[in-house]
Amino acid sequence: MGLEAVKEEIIRNAKLQESAMLAEARKEAARMMKEAELKAEGLKAKSEAETKKATESIKKQALASADMESRKMVLEAKKQVIEGVFAEVKKKLEELDDKKREQYMKSLIDRSSKELEVAYVHCSKKDAKFVKAFNVETIGILGGLIAENKDKTIRIDYSFETILEGIKDSELQSINRILFG
Repeated sequence: MGLEAVKEEIIRNAKLQESAMLAEARKEAARMMKEAELKAEGLKAKSEAETKKATESIKKQALASADMESRKMVLEAKKQVIEGVFAEVKKKLEELDDKKREQYMKSLIDRSSKELEVAYVHCSKKDAKFVKAFNVETIGILGGLIAENKDKTIRIDYSFETILEGIKDSELQSINRILFG
Protein backbone atom coordinates (compact mmCIF):
# COMPACT_ATOMS: atom_id res chain seq x y z
CA MET A 1 0.00 0.00 0.00
CA GLY A 2 1.36 3.25 -1.00
CA LEU A 3 1.73 6.41 0.88
CA GLU A 4 -1.23 7.87 -0.90
CA ALA A 5 -3.45 4.92 0.12
CA VAL A 6 -2.38 5.23 3.78
CA LYS A 7 -3.07 8.93 3.65
CA GLU A 8 -6.58 8.31 2.25
CA GLU A 9 -7.21 5.57 4.83
CA ILE A 10 -6.22 7.98 7.67
CA ILE A 11 -8.45 10.72 6.22
CA ARG A 12 -11.36 8.26 5.80
CA ASN A 13 -10.92 7.00 9.40
CA ALA A 14 -10.70 10.58 10.63
CA LYS A 15 -13.93 11.46 8.76
CA LEU A 16 -15.65 8.38 10.18
CA GLN A 17 -14.48 9.30 13.70
CA GLU A 18 -15.56 12.88 13.08
CA SER A 19 -19.01 11.71 11.95
CA ALA A 20 -19.30 9.38 14.93
CA MET A 21 -18.19 12.13 17.31
CA LEU A 22 -20.58 14.63 15.73
CA ALA A 23 -23.43 12.11 15.97
CA GLU A 24 -22.57 11.43 19.61
CA ALA A 25 -22.32 15.19 20.31
CA ARG A 26 -25.69 15.78 18.62
CA LYS A 27 -27.20 12.92 20.61
CA GLU A 28 -25.75 14.34 23.88
CA ALA A 29 -26.93 17.86 22.97
CA ALA A 30 -30.45 16.52 22.27
CA ARG A 31 -30.44 14.69 25.62
CA MET A 32 -29.27 17.83 27.42
CA MET A 33 -31.95 19.92 25.65
CA LYS A 34 -34.65 17.43 26.62
CA GLU A 35 -33.39 17.46 30.23
CA ALA A 36 -33.34 21.29 30.26
CA GLU A 37 -36.89 21.40 28.84
CA LEU A 38 -38.14 18.99 31.51
CA LYS A 39 -36.42 21.04 34.21
CA ALA A 40 -37.90 24.26 32.78
CA GLU A 41 -41.39 22.69 32.71
CA GLY A 42 -40.95 21.59 36.33
CA LEU A 43 -39.83 25.09 37.36
CA LYS A 44 -42.71 26.61 35.41
CA ALA A 45 -45.23 24.30 37.12
CA LYS A 46 -43.67 25.02 40.53
CA SER A 47 -43.73 28.76 39.81
CA GLU A 48 -47.37 28.59 38.71
CA ALA A 49 -48.29 26.66 41.86
CA GLU A 50 -46.46 29.18 44.04
CA THR A 51 -48.10 32.06 42.19
CA LYS A 52 -51.52 30.45 42.61
CA LYS A 53 -50.84 29.87 46.30
CA ALA A 54 -49.67 33.48 46.77
CA THR A 55 -52.71 34.75 44.84
CA GLU A 56 -55.05 32.68 47.02
CA SER A 57 -53.32 33.97 50.16
CA ILE A 58 -53.63 37.59 49.01
CA LYS A 59 -57.27 36.98 48.08
CA LYS A 60 -58.01 35.50 51.51
CA GLN A 61 -56.30 38.45 53.22
CA ALA A 62 -58.26 40.93 51.11
CA LEU A 63 -61.53 39.15 51.87
CA ALA A 64 -60.73 39.01 55.59
CA SER A 65 -59.81 42.69 55.57
CA ALA A 66 -63.00 43.61 53.70
CA ASP A 67 -65.05 41.49 56.11
CA MET A 68 -63.43 43.17 59.11
CA GLU A 69 -64.00 46.62 57.62
CA SER A 70 -67.62 45.71 56.91
CA ARG A 71 -68.11 44.56 60.50
CA LYS A 72 -66.52 47.78 61.77
CA MET A 73 -68.89 49.82 59.62
CA VAL A 74 -71.92 47.87 60.86
CA LEU A 75 -70.80 48.26 64.49
CA GLU A 76 -70.23 51.98 63.97
CA ALA A 77 -73.69 52.33 62.41
CA LYS A 78 -75.23 50.44 65.34
CA LYS A 79 -73.31 52.62 67.78
CA GLN A 80 -74.64 55.74 66.06
CA VAL A 81 -78.20 54.41 66.22
CA ILE A 82 -77.83 53.68 69.94
CA GLU A 83 -76.29 57.12 70.52
CA GLY A 84 -79.23 58.59 68.60
CA VAL A 85 -81.69 56.74 70.82
CA PHE A 86 -79.98 58.07 73.96
CA ALA A 87 -79.86 61.58 72.49
CA GLU A 88 -83.61 61.33 71.90
CA VAL A 89 -84.15 60.16 75.48
CA LYS A 90 -82.09 63.09 76.76
CA LYS A 91 -84.17 65.46 74.65
CA LYS A 92 -87.40 64.01 76.06
CA LEU A 93 -86.04 64.30 79.61
CA GLU A 94 -85.09 67.90 78.98
CA GLU A 95 -88.62 68.63 77.75
CA LEU A 96 -90.39 67.00 80.70
CA ASP A 97 -93.30 69.00 82.08
CA ASP A 98 -93.15 70.27 85.68
CA LYS A 99 -95.50 67.60 86.99
CA LYS A 100 -93.27 64.76 85.76
CA ARG A 101 -90.09 66.55 86.91
CA GLU A 102 -91.57 66.97 90.38
CA GLN A 103 -92.45 63.25 90.52
CA TYR A 104 -88.94 62.25 89.45
CA MET A 105 -87.29 64.63 91.91
CA LYS A 106 -89.45 63.36 94.79
CA SER A 107 -88.56 59.78 93.89
CA LEU A 108 -84.82 60.59 93.63
CA ILE A 109 -84.84 62.50 96.94
CA ASP A 110 -86.56 59.55 98.66
CA ARG A 111 -84.05 57.15 97.15
CA SER A 112 -81.10 59.35 98.20
CA SER A 113 -82.46 59.75 101.72
CA LYS A 114 -82.55 55.96 102.15
CA GLU A 115 -78.84 55.77 101.28
CA LEU A 116 -77.45 58.70 103.27
CA GLU A 117 -78.43 61.61 105.45
CA VAL A 118 -78.93 64.21 102.73
CA ALA A 119 -77.94 67.78 103.59
CA TYR A 120 -77.07 69.25 100.19
CA VAL A 121 -78.70 68.76 96.82
CA HIS A 122 -77.17 69.84 93.52
CA CYS A 123 -79.65 69.98 90.66
CA SER A 124 -80.64 71.84 87.49
CA LYS A 125 -82.40 75.20 87.60
CA LYS A 126 -85.59 73.52 86.35
CA ASP A 127 -85.55 71.07 89.28
CA ALA A 128 -84.47 73.44 92.08
CA LYS A 129 -88.04 74.57 92.77
CA PHE A 130 -88.99 70.99 93.71
CA VAL A 131 -86.31 70.63 96.41
CA LYS A 132 -87.36 72.30 99.67
CA ALA A 133 -85.87 70.59 102.73
CA PHE A 134 -82.19 70.80 101.72
CA ASN A 135 -79.50 73.29 100.84
CA VAL A 136 -79.84 73.58 97.07
CA GLU A 137 -77.19 74.54 94.56
CA THR A 138 -78.01 74.69 90.86
CA ILE A 139 -75.53 73.10 88.48
CA GLY A 140 -75.44 72.44 84.75
CA ILE A 141 -77.07 69.04 84.51
CA LEU A 142 -80.00 67.85 82.43
CA GLY A 143 -82.06 66.87 85.44
CA GLY A 144 -82.10 64.70 88.52
CA LEU A 145 -79.85 65.43 91.46
CA ILE A 146 -76.56 64.89 93.20
CA ALA A 147 -77.02 64.46 96.96
CA GLU A 148 -74.35 65.00 99.63
CA ASN A 149 -74.18 64.45 103.37
CA LYS A 150 -73.56 67.29 105.85
CA ASP A 151 -69.75 66.89 105.76
CA LYS A 152 -69.76 66.65 101.94
CA THR A 153 -67.77 63.43 102.24
CA ILE A 154 -70.37 61.15 100.67
CA ARG A 155 -72.00 61.94 97.35
CA ILE A 156 -74.70 60.09 95.41
CA ASP A 157 -75.12 61.00 91.76
CA TYR A 158 -78.67 60.54 90.50
CA SER A 159 -78.35 63.04 87.65
CA PHE A 160 -80.19 62.02 84.50
CA GLU A 161 -76.87 61.87 82.64
CA THR A 162 -75.36 59.43 85.15
CA ILE A 163 -78.53 57.32 85.27
CA LEU A 164 -78.58 57.13 81.44
CA GLU A 165 -74.89 56.17 81.30
CA GLY A 166 -75.55 53.45 83.90
CA ILE A 167 -78.43 52.11 81.84
CA LYS A 168 -76.33 52.27 78.70
CA ASP A 169 -73.45 50.39 80.36
CA SER A 170 -75.53 47.72 82.04
CA GLU A 171 -78.17 47.21 79.36
CA LEU A 172 -76.19 47.69 76.15
CA GLN A 173 -76.60 44.07 75.05
CA SER A 174 -80.35 44.16 75.70
CA ILE A 175 -80.66 47.47 73.88
CA ASN A 176 -78.66 46.05 70.98
CA ARG A 177 -80.89 42.97 70.86
CA ILE A 178 -84.07 45.07 70.96
CA LEU A 179 -82.89 47.45 68.25
CA PHE A 180 -81.17 45.00 65.91
CA GLY A 181 -82.68 41.63 66.71
